[in-house]
Amino acid sequence: MKYLVLPFNASLKRKDSAGEAAKQLQKLIDEQTEQGYEFVRLEEITTHVDGTMGCLGIGAKPSSLVIVDVAIFKKL
Repeated sequence: MKYLVLPFNASLKRKDSAGEAAKQLQKLIDEQTEQGYEFVRLEEITTHVDGTMGCLGIGAKPSSLVIVDVAIFKKL
């Protein structure tokens, strides 16, 4: 079985509601359905991003955790 994993990050403005995020997800699902994929679910991936040392410690950034939402599809 073939799977496709795509990042999903709804782009919202202050005045937008959760409905706008749902519309954007629906658009992604519709696009992938046209390509022969079936939507499975949304998942969160948490990953570690290394920090930087900066120059002599100036501008150094600590490491951090980043959460990425992904949409999972399977090929029909």
